[in-house]
Parts: sequence; structure tokens; C-alpha cells
Amino acid sequence: MKERLIDRKYDYTILVVTIVLVMLGVIMVFSASFYQAENSEQYNNDGLYFFKRQIVGAILGLGAMAVGMLMDYHFLAKFKYWGLLISAVLLLLVYVPGVGVEINGSHRWINLRFTTIQPSEVAKFFLIISIAKILEDNQPKVRSFIYGIWPVLVVVGVIAALIVPQPNYSAIMIIVIIAFAMMLCGGSNLFYLLGFLILAAGAAAYVLSTQEYIRVRLFAYLTPELDPLGKGYQILQSLYAIGSGGFLGRGLGNSMQKFLYLPYGESDFIFSILCEELGFAGAMLLIILFVVLIYRGIRTALRSSDVFGMLVSTGIMVMIGLQVVLNIAVATRTMPPTGVSLPFISQGLTALVMFMGEIGIVLNISYQGNRFQDQLKAHQTPQTIQSSRRAKGY
Repeated sequence: MKERLIDRKYDYTILVVTIVLVMLGVIMVFSASFYQAENSEQYNNDGLYFFKRQIVGAILGLGAMAVGMLMDYHFLAKFKYWGLLISAVLLLLVYVPGVGVEINGSHRWINLRFTTIQPSEVAKFFLIISIAKILEDNQPKVRSFIYGIWPVLVVVGVIAALIVPQPNYSAIMIIVIIAFAMMLCGGSNLFYLLGFLILAAGAAAYVLSTQEYIRVRLFAYLTPELDPLGKGYQILQSLYAIGSGGFLGRGLGNSMQKFLYLPYGESDFIFSILCEELGFAGAMLLIILFVVLIYRGIRTALRSSDVFGMLVSTGIMVMIGLQVVLNIAVATRTMPPTGVSLPFISQGLTALVMFMGEIGIVLNISYQGNRFQDQLKAHQTPQTIQSSRRAKGY
């Protein structure tokens, strides 16, 4: 009985749900993008342009997920600072002529000739690794400002400063919330965390007061009907798509909004196309899949064998959950447009590969955490279990 318990491995629920989400994403990208790509010289009039990219992303993502599953996640601790350096270099490259790619006034991509990558997605991951290792190393003094807050403020500030000129304020918002959640779970002082929130709120207010295009977006969000063919167009078309889907939807492939009515229907607003084709039932199924994934990821964090694994799993799940909430909120006009993709579903090679690789890491944490928990149950008393957990840093 004891051997059978100790031999238990990965959290296969996370693995299965991830594969289902990726498959659904490939199908929806194909459905949402075919007409646009077929009728655009930019994509060589190839209706399968985005579909093929998503397939490539899924294949590379499977490789990344396999590496994450098989590699001991403790190896990532070596990237405590190297990861930040890699992120900084990539974020600077977006401003280099001939290397960086500008789309709609934003410098967020690097041209690799055969594809483009978005460095902010890489930066989010390495930021999680860096914060997790900093908080683990500083556990004995984590409640002090110098050890529990200041180092995280520095790394977040450096990454945020490099992202601001792109501009990509939604990415900055995400990394700030991830950092806050990880510090909260890592044991940082609540009083100092309140100061961190006040600082973040002040920075947000400053950006809102100085960036004209953000105020325009906010106005369009509040009153899209005042400019239905201009600033409010995308929001209204998104609502038309969601509303026309009804309970069961028009049927897979039968969306009307994807015929060049809804911009970015294959990426930022793919949830709207999904609602139109699969209806309320399909949308609820998608949300349930994400809830299950996030729940199992949080469970993995709680069962982790050490603080580093707990914080890495927490950071990844917070990032995925936050992007799901933000994307759906934008599509349903619950908040202003942010340009945040829907994990595993939206078109985007870099994001898909990174998300799948990160899930692989969570699976490795679940593997080691399950073995740790089962060994405790099989060989130790409740008193020694508590002693072991304290020794691991809990």
C-alpha cells in the first residue's frame, strides 16, 4: 500500500485540461481567422495562415511542456538573476530598428524572420522565477521591508520600466498583481503590502492622467454607443457576437462577426467568437475548464515540497487566472480594452509555448509535491509532518 502511494506521479487533471484547452484553441483560431487570412495580402491570402502558426505553437508547446515536466523545477532557481538579464535584453531588442516590430504604434515584438516573439511573455515567466527565489531565500526575514518587499520592488520596477515605452500597460498591470500575490503568499508584511498597493494605484492614476489613448479607451468603454463606427466599434461588435450566440450558439464555424466585422477576433476577442459559435453553454464549459485548471494549480502549490515550488505554482496560476478574467471582462464590456490574450485559446505562438511550458513546470511541482506528501503519510506521524513542513520553510 505504501509503495503504491509513493509511486503516484503527476496531476493528470492539469495535463488533460491543458490539452483540451489547446485543442479547443486550435479549432477556434482556425474558425475565427480563416476568412480574414484568406482575404488579406498581408497573410498571402492563405486562409490557414493563423491555423498553421497555432499548430506550430501547439507542437512547440508540447515540447516545452514535456521539458517542464521532466526537468527538476529547482533548476530554475539558477535563473534568479540570469532570467531577469535575458528578459531585459529581449525587452530592449524590441526598440532596435530591423529587429523590433511595430504594430499599431506599439513596439512589443521581435522579428526572428521565421516568426515573431513577444518578450513580455518571457519576462512574466522569469519574473515569477526571480520573485519566488528571492522570497524563498529571504524567508527568515521576509516580514521586513528590506528583505520581503524591496528586492521585489526593484525587479518589478526594472521590468516595468522596460515595458513602459512599448507601451504595454496591461502587461505591467499583470506583473504588479502577480508580484503582490506572490509576496502575500510568501509571507511579506501586510502593512508593507498595503503601501505597495498604494504605490501601484498612484502609478496607475498618473498613467491615466498623462496617456491620452488610455482615456480614449476608457471613454469608449463607458459610452461606446456615442461613437459606434469609431472608438466604440470593437466593443459593440463584441457584444453583438456574444448576444447573437444565444444558449447553444450558431454552430462551430458559423460566426458572422468573423467576416471582418470584429477586429482581432482570432486573438484578443476570440472569446466573443466562441460565444457566438458555441453559445452560453460553450462559454460556460470553457470557464469551467479554466476553473478546474486553476484550482488544481493552487492545490499543487499548497502540496508543494518547498516554498520555491509553492510560489512558482502560485505565480503561474495567478498569471493564467488573471489573463482569463481580464480577457473575458473586456469581451463582455466589464472593463476597458486591455489587449490581453486568452490563455491557450487566443492566437499567439509565443504565449502558447510559454503557457504550455509553464504548465509543464506546475506538473513537475505536482509530481514532487505528491511524492513528498505521500512519503510523509506513509512514514511519519502528524507531529513529524509538521516538523518537516517547518523545515521546508512553511
